[in-house]
Amino acid sequence: MNKILLNSILSISTLTLLLSGCGGSDTTAPLNALSATSGQLVDSYLENVDYSCADGKNSVTDVNGSFSCTKLPVTFKLGALSFGEIDSIAPDGQVFPQDLVGVSRSDINNSEVLAMANFMQSCDEDRNSSNGIKISAIIKNRFTAQETFNSLDILSYATDANITLLPETESTEHLVQTTSYVDDVNSVTTLPADITAALLTPNSMIDQETKNTLSFMGNEERLAYDVYNYLYSLYPTLNQLNNIATKSEINHIKSVQLLVKKYISSYTEFTNTDLAELSYKDVAVEDMNAGTYDIQHIQDLYDLLTLEGAVSEEEALKVGCKIEVIDVLDLDEEISLANASNADDVVTVFEYLRDGSYNHYWAFDKGLKNRGIEDGCCSLGVIDGINFCQPEFPQNIQPKI
Repeated sequence: MNKILLNSILSISTLTLLLSGCGGSDTTAPLNALSATSGQLVDSYLENVDYSCADGKNSVTDVNGSFSCTKLPVTFKLGALSFGEIDSIAPDGQVFPQDLVGVSRSDINNSEVLAMANFMQSCDEDRNSSNGIKISAIIKNRFTAQETFNSLDILSYATDANITLLPETESTEHLVQTTSYVDDVNSVTTLPADITAALLTPNSMIDQETKNTLSFMGNEERLAYDVYNYLYSLYPTLNQLNNIATKSEINHIKSVQLLVKKYISSYTEFTNTDLAELSYKDVAVEDMNAGTYDIQHIQDLYDLLTLEGAVSEEEALKVGCKIEVIDVLDLDEEISLANASNADDVVTVFEYLRDGSYNHYWAFDKGLKNRGIEDGCCSLGVIDGINFCQPEFPQNIQPKI
């Protein structure tokens, strides 16, 4: 992290992550026909799988498992080996082995589903399903006889493909995780479409620094949420505090939570936290113990900001200016790290957070000016090397949440 920022009045260093799961939606809902006949073939995202549409189109899925037809049904194949046909696409746009077999997404015990997931993952070129599943042309070309996938013949398919099947426990666990993750992403209906789309892409190969940014930014967004809620309880006429916390910061926290769910399975994967388990998975944002943190640094910061903001409405608005400037400066650095890792999904989410901070900065600036502080946030000047006067920040960025 930027050393100047970490030593500032709003220092945020080695923050612990208290994130929550976002709840689940009903994965047993029936498929519904949509006007848009496109989607993603998943378990992770399956690249280079053949598909044919009722409109006569024949193509292959891309790196995101994406396919598109103007008319359904659509059939998915490896060479001449058919995985199945669907005549409608689920509202979330995903096509899982469960959908191809024709059972509920929650039916993880179905023998056809388990075998199909096992075979798909075993065909992956690098045998690392977390970063997507890419099927080579060599494997596809080995299936020349027209047939439909049958779990009883999986050993024969493996022989034909010249692959070694993964342990079924491993492939089943991955299917469960993928199904759960997609469900969690789609259950957060308040996120912009581009953020949802970014989250539903194959994992990037992120380095340790980029992993740590997920912890760092999760805490920074939660801190803003907690501080703004507290100050609003003192000053209920400051509607921008409530609006920013409940319409924006909560979505920012959830978007980072989903990135953590996507990339992090244990707190041991972070080197900037003290916690031993990912307890956030079972705690909703609204149910967290606001203002209570697991390390002293963040507790001290919360105590300082709430103390400053409790002095007056004017000081509460100034606290908002401080938080948002620090957030932007930190995000500039975190986005640079994510770009270096080619983690486009992380970059997209972090840019979403930064756009929100730009809008929030101007909301607090306007609030101060409405109270006669002519210079708004610029009245803070430079504190501990940080310039809180940022007239170059973009204004009115969409979406304004």
